[in-house]
Amino acid sequence: MKAIRIFGLAAAVAAVVFLPSTLPASAQPIAGSYYAGQITTECAEPPCGTVSFRVSPDGLRVQEFTAHDVPGHVPDKPAETCEFWRWTYPYDDLDIEEDDSFGPGIPDSFEVSGSFLSEGNAEGTLRLVTFWCDTGVLDLDWTATITSVVGGIAVLPAVSDSSVPNYIPLVAVAAAALVALTAGGWYARRRRLR
Repeated sequence: MKAIRIFGLAAAVAAVVFLPSTLPASAQPIAGSYYAGQITTECAEPPCGTVSFRVSPDGLRVQEFTAHDVPGHVPDKPAETCEFWRWTYPYDDLDIEEDDSFGPGIPDSFEVSGSFLSEGNAEGTLRLVTFWCDTGVLDLDWTATITSVVGGIAVLPAVSDSSVPNYIPLVAVAAAALVALTAGGWYARRRRLR
C-alpha cells in the first residue's frame, strides 16, 4: 500500500513538473481582437500619442493600424511643432509573419513595425512623415494591450510543423500513468480484502 502511495505521489509530481514545459508559450496574436496602447518614447509635451489596431478574424493580418495625437516637428523648422491627429495605415493590411511580427509599413511615410511578445500584448516602433510634419529621425516606441476580443476563426496548428509540440506522446504517457494507477489501486484493494 505504501509503495502505491509513493508511486502515485511520484506520478503527480512528474505531471506537475513536466506538463507545463510541454505546453507552448502563447505569443501569438489573438484572432479578432482589438489592441490599444500608448507611445512610450518621451516627447517634449506629453502625452505622446496613442496607437490602436485590430487583428484579422483569421489572425494573419494587422488591420486599421491608427496613430492618434502624435506630436512632430515641421520639416526644416525644428522649433515649430505639429501633430498627427489621426493617421490610419493607408494601404493593405500588414501581414503577421511566422515569428509573430509585422511591418515595416511604408518607408519615409508611415513606418510601423511590431511584434506580439506575450499573450494580449504587442509592442513596436512608429514613424510618421509628411511634407508638413515629421515625428523625427528616430522611431517612436509603442506598446498595446487587448481591449476587446470580437472573435475569430480557430485555426489548428499543422502537425507537420516542427515548431508545434506533438501531443500524442504526452497523451500516451498520461494514459499509461492512469492505467498504472488504476491497476495499482485495484491490486492494493484486492490484497487488503484477503
